[in-house]
Amino acid sequence: MTWFSLALRNLLRNARRSVTTIAAVALGYAAINILAGFTAYMFASIEDAHIYEQVNGHVQIWRNGARGYGGADPGEYLISADDFASIKAFAAEDPRIILSAGLLEVKGNVDSGGTPGFFIGQAMVPEERDAIHERSTALRSADGTGYEGRALSKETPFGIAITTGMAENMDLTIDSDVILMSPSISGQMNAIDATILQISDVASEALDNRYVFMPLELGQSLYDTQAVSCVRFLLTDSAMTDAVAASLREHFPESQWDVIPWYDVSKLYLRTKRMFDIIFGLVFAIIATIVTMSVLNTIGMAVVERTKEIGTLRALGLKQPGVIRLFGIESALLGIIGAITGLIITVTLALTVAAVKPTWEPPVTAREIVWEIRILPDYLLVTFLLLVLFTSLAAIAPARRAAKQSIVDSLGHV
Repeated sequence: MTWFSLALRNLLRNARRSVTTIAAVALGYAAINILAGFTAYMFASIEDAHIYEQVNGHVQIWRNGARGYGGADPGEYLISADDFASIKAFAAEDPRIILSAGLLEVKGNVDSGGTPGFFIGQAMVPEERDAIHERSTALRSADGTGYEGRALSKETPFGIAITTGMAENMDLTIDSDVILMSPSISGQMNAIDATILQISDVASEALDNRYVFMPLELGQSLYDTQAVSCVRFLLTDSAMTDAVAASLREHFPESQWDVIPWYDVSKLYLRTKRMFDIIFGLVFAIIATIVTMSVLNTIGMAVVERTKEIGTLRALGLKQPGVIRLFGIESALLGIIGAITGLIITVTLALTVAAVKPTWEPPVTAREIVWEIRILPDYLLVTFLLLVLFTSLAAIAPARRAAKQSIVDSLGHV
């Protein structure tokens, strides 16, 4: 009879206690990996929101000091047409960069039938904006759509998109005519007629009542300039962000330019990641402690009940290391069976959520999106090994205590 089969028979002999311990390990394993899968989904959602939904791109380049400027001159830190062309030429030579898109930040008033409303807007070539926006995968709306109306393009130079909040507040609909008003960079008030072609969702609750998107040509006409506020780069892979940012910094000196990776545009991602790392660490520590104590209790009870058995085995020639090995294998089997059961629970729940497609409204968006639990092979493997290790180590203390008893005392135990 092998050590493995002997350990398995001992577990089956105390089936009720073994099942209870296996359930504790399984639920602990599932809880850890379900939380890890949801956390991974959250990180991907926040990343998608910043890079694609908010059209920030992976890297941005600004005039030095532009992002912190709060003065009244909108043209103070704009990137000239010549500099913009130079940046695009540099980006075109880098195979890691898919797209370099100019963006002009605009603000002013939108008037509809004498009812004015303040807006904060972005002007960008519509096709370039769509190329960035369409890369989003984590923030899928429940119905699969992101806007009402028709797409903007170069063929609709006076068409604009507004948010659902602005449409509701100002009673605007598709094909409504409005007037955009704003001071030009020379300080003269400018007004341009525009037509609402699109009412869209926006991945920011704070902008839902005042955001307007317009073609770059329209925004430049409103500001009476050929310049842009910044250039946003879309990369082939998010993992290349730091490398591309370093290349841009080498070519464009920091004394004149600010090169900003997407995660520095807003600190929300890094702060949220640190928060969830702490939460995940605490949850893992708590669950690991509960599982270890449960196994420790099971093995401790087994040692007390099997004291005479241990004495008999010792009398037949089993050494102290053999006693420890036997209980260690039993404990490891509890961990292995429990972790496998937990793996089945985790995968089943993740697939069920993927099939049902439940929705929620997270903090980074102003719409309901489909949420998911991601299956992370690395986490599944690491937590599997750690829980088996913890359950195995939990048997050492009671097994050593039993092995150290004299054979006579063990055989006379009542």
